[in-house]
Amino acid sequence: MKNVLITGIPFGIFMGLFFSLVYGTGFGLVGGVASGLLFGVAISIFTKLQREKMESKDAIFEGERVLFQGPANHFKNREGRGGWLTLTPSRLAFRSHGANIQNQAVSLRVEDIAHVTRALTLGIVPNGLCIKKTNGQEEFFVVSNRQQWTKLIARQVNHGVSQE
Repeated sequence: MKNVLITGIPFGIFMGLFFSLVYGTGFGLVGGVASGLLFGVAISIFTKLQREKMESKDAIFEGERVLFQGPANHFKNREGRGGWLTLTPSRLAFRSHGANIQNQAVSLRVEDIAHVTRALTLGIVPNGLCIKKTNGQEEFFVVSNRQQWTKLIARQVNHGVSQE
């Protein structure tokens, strides 16, 4: 239900405004509510299917214990690639769900992460995660539960000492 609201309300507002401009206020209101509801439900179903497909059921990821995992987007060359982010004791790994142009995996060894910070997606949405690597490069992810992600990654990077 949370996904339906989080995705459906902004989409419904946008579509309601669009339909109001094109077809009038009455249709805009009805069209906005209907399109928001349908979009929210569709995104929730897609998210559920992706979770079932990508989530580690036995808490093992490529031979390592899973500390935390969840859906994420990774930005590479201006493409927001959807997939799954997994934290293990030795690495942070992103695996694309395959419906992207660039489907390469990302694996960051914990010792190559200098620090992790929360970031704003598009400068306004509080769901970003910025990973600063020891070589100065950055990786940017959009995640749910970013406070938890930040805490757990910082703990791994600092060998059990969180910088929260």
